[in-house]
Amino acid sequence: MRRFLPSALLALALSALAASAAAQSPDTVPIAPAERDRLVARTAELMQAHYVLPAPAEAIAAHLRARLRDGAYAGIETADALRAQLEQDLQSVNQDRHLLVGFSPEPLPKPADPKAAAAARAQLARQYVRHNHCFYKAERMAGNVGYIDLRCFDEPEALAKTAAAVFDFLGHTDALIVDLRQNGGGWPAGVAQVSSHLLDGKVHLNDVLHREGHRVESHWTRARLRGPRYLNRPVYVLTSSQTFSGGEEFAYNLQALKRARIVGERTKGGAHPSRNHRLNDHFEVTIPFARSINPITRTNWEGTGVVPDLPAGADEALGVAHLAALKELVGKDSDPATVGDVSAAIEAAEAAAKRGTTGARP
Repeated sequence: MRRFLPSALLALALSALAASAAAQSPDTVPIAPAERDRLVARTAELMQAHYVLPAPAEAIAAHLRARLRDGAYAGIETADALRAQLEQDLQSVNQDRHLLVGFSPEPLPKPADPKAAAAARAQLARQYVRHNHCFYKAERMAGNVGYIDLRCFDEPEALAKTAAAVFDFLGHTDALIVDLRQNGGGWPAGVAQVSSHLLDGKVHLNDVLHREGHRVESHWTRARLRGPRYLNRPVYVLTSSQTFSGGEEFAYNLQALKRARIVGERTKGGAHPSRNHRLNDHFEVTIPFARSINPITRTNWEGTGVVPDLPAGADEALGVAHLAALKELVGKDSDPATVGDVSAAIEAAEAAAKRGTTGARP
């Protein structure tokens, strides 16, 4: 199955490719009227054929064709202006944030060019490695609370070793905070791989319903796992209005399973796995081809986002979660040294909250 779009990391990969080019910036690249109109018409065709929900697919395609017929694109003369307007029009009908339009100064791989496609995949894989398979930080906070800053989800085979090392490092903490405030998504199987460290045995996380063939793809935690599981201890997940796609799935699944408390802002609201379609040598459109269904709620977070259990501004969420975790630890260990450590950490966290220095985003 194709991934949720890990937008931030994919942008890094594409920018690395573009940096070597002497091409103009997309806001100055001219586009001919005939090609502009052809791209809009082709996007409508692809939406009608591939978008996950057939009725909205028809509505979005009709909207694009009406806009084209009414001359809405007539004044557009640059690639970036077309990209922005077409993306806005795609999202305007049902607000699907996975509907994206991309422009690359470098020629995009052709479908029949496996060498170029392999090079693009290799470039993206190198970016995942360079960014530590999305694990930006792991640390032990005051009061023996663990913290993970997780920005996206790599493929499970690629991230497994790093995830095992992170959970091994934090294995002796008494509570855990997973920070998804800057998580833009990734591979659904990667979501399952990381979730496996927080759940015991094989747990049904999510079903993905494909439009084509009405196929259902189920995602479960791993019965056998490289590295330790983090069980029987509190888990808090931080979210922001920018948490998206696979990041939202991770939070939504754990919330539905009552395995974690969500702290922060309502998330962006994108539950549709997507794939890219090449429009020409430089333009592509990202179109959702499936939808997620949680086995507990029987729905998903599309359009609504994940609603936090403890609402807080993005910059205050870490402090709120840390204090909540510390208070949950009170009375769980009677050892005087532990009692004193937790009490001191609570006092410091409450003082920080009063000062307004409760833990902005890294």
